[in-house]
Amino acid sequence: MVNSIGIEEVNLDGFQIVRSEMFLHFPRKGEATCTVWPTKISFSKLALTSLNSCEYVRIEINPNTKCLLVVPVTSKDKDSIRWIKGQKEFTVRNMESKQFGDILYSTWGLNPQCNYRAAGRLISSKGKVMLLFNFTDAEMWKGKKAGKDSE
Repeated sequence: MVNSIGIEEVNLDGFQIVRSEMFLHFPRKGEATCTVWPTKISFSKLALTSLNSCEYVRIEINPNTKCLLVVPVTSKDKDSIRWIKGQKEFTVRNMESKQFGDILYSTWGLNPQCNYRAAGRLISSKGKVMLLFNFTDAEMWKGKKAGKDSE
């Protein structure tokens, strides 16, 4: 049935309102994150500030729990990695390493055509503060190259 201004009148029985909370995406800026690609690893700026903008870290992985640990260290630590860039305002840099990616993806059984992101939380052990990232339920998406290959 068409009303007087030419618009069809429709019975809306059966429609249910979708709650707006279903579409809220909490900004990633509110949590420390770690993202892994097959050839690199990166951390959010909040990860850096969570560890008081330390210049060097050591990365440890647990093959059983799919957890990655970021431990602040000095440059003298034999496994230290400089994870920041910049001189005045520090930011976290992408750390390229295909070798690391190969080991991580193989150890954790990750899909090499996908990238993964996990939120981290501050933990402490023996008085040392660290960031722990659990990748068991990580956000996953296909990489750009993978998407082109599959077309």
